[in-house]
Amino acid sequence: MRRTRRPPPRRPAAVLAVSGPSGSGKTRLLSRLIPALVSRGLSVAAVKHTRHHHALDSPGKDTELLRRAGAAAVAITGPSGTAWFGPEVETARALARRMGHVDLVLAEGFRTEPLPRIEVHRRSVPGEFLCATDRRVIAVVSDEPPPRDLPRLDPEDVAGVAALVVRWLRARRR
Repeated sequence: MRRTRRPPPRRPAAVLAVSGPSGSGKTRLLSRLIPALVSRGLSVAAVKHTRHHHALDSPGKDTELLRRAGAAAVAITGPSGTAWFGPEVETARALARRMGHVDLVLAEGFRTEPLPRIEVHRRSVPGEFLCATDRRVIAVVSDEPPPRDLPRLDPEDVAGVAALVVRWLRARRR
């Protein structure tokens, strides 16, 4: 009998948080950063954390009826994609494992989770810099200097942020 060699197991995706207060520009940055990273050949997924309660499923739809019937989780898939409705996933890394084979998972929010992160800070949005107390911050995207020595990028410099993320990924893979 001939044995086939399996490819080596794939390394888990890198998870990089993008954190800052509400209204600081996290989603805007990510919506511009993702295509910049994809154009550099990376496969990217995104996960988002919210502290707010949202109705994620629609009342009366099959998935909602199955959940009410007692299913612990329900997934629906079709030509437009896949949606999963289930209990809260506690960590960004656990959620990232559900994202399939990607190079990078960008995690919006997850401020209290022990992840490397890019902080998004705007002078006009109330709140202290996270990097003042969080040593996991690797860079700051801001319109003002951070309180400690870190790379600071302008919020409009998406190419610069993408280059920083690519350098971070390469260093992580060594």
